[in-house]
Amino acid sequence: MRLLIVSIALIGLLMGGCETLPSVDAMTDQGWTSLFNGKNLDGWACEGELDAWGVVDGELVTLEPGKGWWLRTDKMYRDFELKLEFWMPEGGNSGVGLRGSSNGDPAFTGFEVQILDTHGEEPADYTCGSVYTAITADSMAVNPAGQWNSYYIKVIGDTIDVKLNGVKVIDHQQLDDRGYYRSPENPLPLKDRATTGYISLQDHGHPFRYRNIKIKDLSVDPEPDGMVALIDPQLDNWFAEDNAEWTNEGGSLVGRKGPGHLFTKSSYEDFEMRALVKVNERGNSGMYFRVKPNPDPNNPWPIGYEAQVDNHDPKNFTGVIYDKAWAEDHAVPLTRDDAWFDYRVRVDGDWIRTWINGEAMVDTKLSEFDRGHLAVQGHHDGNVIEYRDIRVLELD
Repeated sequence: MRLLIVSIALIGLLMGGCETLPSVDAMTDQGWTSLFNGKNLDGWACEGELDAWGVVDGELVTLEPGKGWWLRTDKMYRDFELKLEFWMPEGGNSGVGLRGSSNGDPAFTGFEVQILDTHGEEPADYTCGSVYTAITADSMAVNPAGQWNSYYIKVIGDTIDVKLNGVKVIDHQQLDDRGYYRSPENPLPLKDRATTGYISLQDHGHPFRYRNIKIKDLSVDPEPDGMVALIDPQLDNWFAEDNAEWTNEGGSLVGRKGPGHLFTKSSYEDFEMRALVKVNERGNSGMYFRVKPNPDPNNPWPIGYEAQVDNHDPKNFTGVIYDKAWAEDHAVPLTRDDAWFDYRVRVDGDWIRTWINGEAMVDTKLSEFDRGHLAVQGHHDGNVIEYRDIRVLELD
């Protein structure tokens, strides 16, 4: 009788009103998001000629090799798992850019997992499966040219894992002092590069095919949809006050000298702002919000809130709201001179929060200012401050 009851119960589970069990593919893809829809380039932007990339038979391909440069996602990712498949011809060269910026070479603004026709060769820091010019793959697992290959890449914090065709070729390696820019004589440590950025595919002048590009965003603060870039080529959407000098250098907003500030022409009330930031040794800057220029010609400091950028001040260090709210859970700065970090500021009514590299810093209520410009600061002579990919999303 007990066996009969169990059997009936099992039949009920299989045939009754319960949900259909997911397929193996569905279970495998649980939590994954497709970056490529197999139909068009929605969700992608290009640092070269967008028309040089296209879709053929559901695959992402280089239509005019050599003109596409880098194709990148619309959104930025800090921590993630990424998987994709690629086909390359004999002598093929491409790469997967990770944490790269919207301008410049993602292989160096972030870093690149190499794609190269090196089947049968000894691994080196430029061969397939390696982090280009930084981390040498443990083995050579790429298939011969003309065959499909698969990548699985996991990046969390300062570590990376890579599987090529199911073979673990990079096993939980640190993003550390290794790395150089094109030549070992020009060191560019991985630990000093961007901590968040775009996913990119490289057009190095060869016909390539990609498919099944999927990501699992593991970031504690995934980037929301709809963020708007603020750094324009000629800085026409900004105005400067006082003594700092501001230029757009390859997409980076660079400030020198000071004191002085660069203000957006638009004003904002409730918003989320994100940016990549770097200062030189003993550099000092800030990301201002709900701010206006000081009407006193003898006072260069704006009126409003400042999300501080200072890697040395024992109290007003990077991530705090200058002289108004501090990071109670952090006794020392999380940032270093000459190293990129990502800054997030969210303002909703009188609720103000900041994050550095995804770590919560300030969570406070302030009601002194309710609307104003955004601005960046050049603090003093000898100061060099760089901002990349300043983006803002106005909140409803």
